[in-house]
Amino acid sequence: MGYNRIKTVRAGRLVSSVCYTATMPSDAPRERAGKSRISTAARQKINHRAAWQKLEQLLAANFSRSDGFCTLTYDDAHLPGTGEEAAAYMRRFLRRLRTACRRAGRELRYIYVTESMGDAPGEPKRLHHHIVVSCGPDAWPLVSALWRAGQVHIEPLLEGPNDGYEVRARYMVKERKPGTPDRRTGARAWTPSKNLEKPTVISELVSDTMTITAPPGAFILEQYGDMNCWGSFLFLKYLLPEPPPRPRREKEARQRQ
Repeated sequence: MGYNRIKTVRAGRLVSSVCYTATMPSDAPRERAGKSRISTAARQKINHRAAWQKLEQLLAANFSRSDGFCTLTYDDAHLPGTGEEAAAYMRRFLRRLRTACRRAGRELRYIYVTESMGDAPGEPKRLHHHIVVSCGPDAWPLVSALWRAGQVHIEPLLEGPNDGYEVRARYMVKERKPGTPDRRTGARAWTPSKNLEKPTVISELVSDTMTITAPPGAFILEQYGDMNCWGSFLFLKYLLPEPPPRPRREKEARQRQ
């Protein structure tokens, strides 16, 4: 009897799962080598290999598609000269936003990056920020009012119910790619709030008759597999269906009347 290793990472609605043939102590050398090639390829598919993959799962674990994706720019009068000055201004802005959210009974969660490159070829390079905030459209005017250094553009983090977080994550860390200009801006790829939830990871050894499938109603984002004469692996990345709206309690309903 053989065994498969199944490793699953869940971040909110986003699930990444891999199933691959496991090596066993009783395997002959050639069989172990063949299985090892399969298991190495499988682990590389699901392990964090780039900054955007870590950010993708962090976004999925903490933010819904209707949360705000904001671009904060500076006018000439407030334009910081260094990344440190921009970080100091962001800290003051976030203190104001956190206080306002607390007064409104909201918990503020955020992830932001600081960039210096223009968003289009030929644009002048100016420091600016992209920030994801746990605020729906009803709170976007508040975010705009509290940024006092320039312009604010806000849009939903995701447009459609089956949009993945990968595109946003790749965009937010685009300056971290080797060879791109100004990748030294900021010491880290992103700055998170301290109250973010981490993805959950489950790894288990199962019978080789078992595999992985997306549950009914899930939207498959990526599917890939490979095999040799000693084993195989399958990778799946998908979005779980959105949960139904929570029913309002009678007391909450009366308060809203």
